[in-house]
Amino acid sequence: MVLWVAAAVAAVLAAYLVLCALLYRRLFVPPKPTAFDDFAFSPWEFGADYEDIDLTTADGVNFGAWFFRQPGSPQTIIVSGGHKGQRSGVLGVCVALWRKGFNVITYSYRGYPGSDRAPITVGIREVLELQAVIAFARKRVKGARIGLLGYSMGAVVSLLGAAGEPGIEALVLDSPFSDLRRVLRENIHRHLHLPAAPLTWMVGMWLRWRTGARLSECSPQAVLPALESRPLFFIHGGADDMTGVQHSRLLHDAYRGPREIWIVQGAPHTGAYFADRQLYVERVAGFFARHLDLARGGGQLRLVEEDEEAG
Repeated sequence: MVLWVAAAVAAVLAAYLVLCALLYRRLFVPPKPTAFDDFAFSPWEFGADYEDIDLTTADGVNFGAWFFRQPGSPQTIIVSGGHKGQRSGVLGVCVALWRKGFNVITYSYRGYPGSDRAPITVGIREVLELQAVIAFARKRVKGARIGLLGYSMGAVVSLLGAAGEPGIEALVLDSPFSDLRRVLRENIHRHLHLPAAPLTWMVGMWLRWRTGARLSECSPQAVLPALESRPLFFIHGGADDMTGVQHSRLLHDAYRGPREIWIVQGAPHTGAYFADRQLYVERVAGFFARHLDLARGGGQLRLVEEDEEAG
């Protein structure tokens, strides 16, 4: 009997450790390089005026970025992609905003194709990439007026990064989570039907041991007071089963500065753009045009003419 109980406990413990390892790998281990990494689309396929640039973070991570140029226009949008995505995944919206008259920069995170291999931290260390891009924008664009557009993890990176950058003037946040620990618990309950606290605790311990980062450092809700006075535009798919729409609602309701929210019914995680590309681009471009004062930039004529034609 004692041996049977010991064997059962050992089996449960082994299963627990395996689940923790799988969850940690899913979240924090970068994808392995493949022969197809260089075959993704680039701005060249869209006929955009751009530069392929290499940047380095404050902690020494090298990463790649694309800079879409609008000479003479100070309005600049930095686009941050989602978890384990590639910058080619946001090319559509980048090119659309560039055609509206904005400078646009998008980039690869640490551990992703085009960057040094390093642990993913779901926004905690990736803020350093955003800071390097912001520094580049200020150096290359005279009088840069900077807005941030982020998707999922990229929306979290944008919130965390803007909290320490008072010069960021406006943010569009597509499908953010309000707190990393909360969204982890929700997904464990939803997909594994298991108590979430033990798994989350162990994954957090491994993250701290491997990177020095803590799950508690990734809490957009906690940094909202540092953003007040800057306009935030939350976008979320009503059918998001990865990061529920309640996360954007919570952030929107907790924020005390100027804010908007757009719930796209039926859209999955980060699916609002694909539900209606034209409407999405018009709403995002219009938000940035208002808050980055595009009326005084070289791109406003194109934006106004296109809006009048659409009306």
